[in-house]
Amino acid sequence: MASDILIVDDEEDIRELVAGILSDEGHETRTAHDADSALAAIADRAPRLIFLDIWLQGSRLDGLALLDEIKTMHPNMPVVMISGHG
Repeated sequence: MASDILIVDDEEDIRELVAGILSDEGHETRTAHDADSALAAIADRAPRLIFLDIWLQGSRLDGLALLDEIKTMHPNMPVVMISGHG
């Protein structure tokens, strides 16, 4: 069974690039552009893994604050922090 992976990044190009690579490897992917859409996606169906942008420009929560929220709700959820800014 393919993994359900949520990619959270404010930059559409990054979301689509990561989703495309993971899809090519047989994984089911979903994307979210900000904290609220990420929390809604998680509430709808908890993913097996989250790739989370550390910055999340223009979002109510940055990536670190969103990580705290995710870990409060799902303490065992694996999250990989990513950044396009080095």
